[in-house]
Amino acid sequence: ADPIQTSITTPAAAYSRFWQRLHRRYADVMALMPPTVPDRSAMQLVLQQLMQQRGMDLSAALRVLRQLVMVRLMEMDCEHQADMGMVTRSVTELAEVALDHACQQVRQELDARHGAPTGPDQQPVPLWIIGMGKFGARELNVSSDIDLIYVYEHEGETQGLPGGRGKISNHEYFGKAVK
Repeated sequence: ADPIQTSITTPAAAYSRFWQRLHRRYADVMALMPPTVPDRSAMQLVLQQLMQQRGMDLSAALRVLRQLVMVRLMEMDCEHQADMGMVTRSVTELAEVALDHACQQVRQELDARHGAPTGPDQQPVPLWIIGMGKFGARELNVSSDIDLIYVYEHEGETQGLPGGRGKISNHEYFGKAVK
């Protein structure tokens, strides 16, 4: 007998091949996600463990984190009747965690190649990501896409590298960042 099939006792697993497939594929990391409705702090901790303890790069760790969150949400929904607000909060926080980390990583990579973007007084130029629709309302569900607007404060150019190499306009820098 299939050990996965014989150990299934949860409604989510009993009726979902998707749940079964995720449990098989991620059995070695499933225990990293606490058996509760996932929140931002739990997601941050799991993401850190996937990267530090399991040696995953950010992209791989974010993909695995998404799957672990989906499993827990299925379990919380089917077994514990988690209300819709809990589910949408978790999915929204997952998107925020992913965007925060991806933005930090791409800015580090671009800063290493072009220097940091600066404003008219050589001040750092931040990038803001604005969520629209369900994301902005913090109502993402498991099948939602996200609509984003990216905004930066000043025109200008990056600091460049020693010797003035690598300078690009802030417009180019942020265009690369959002791609």
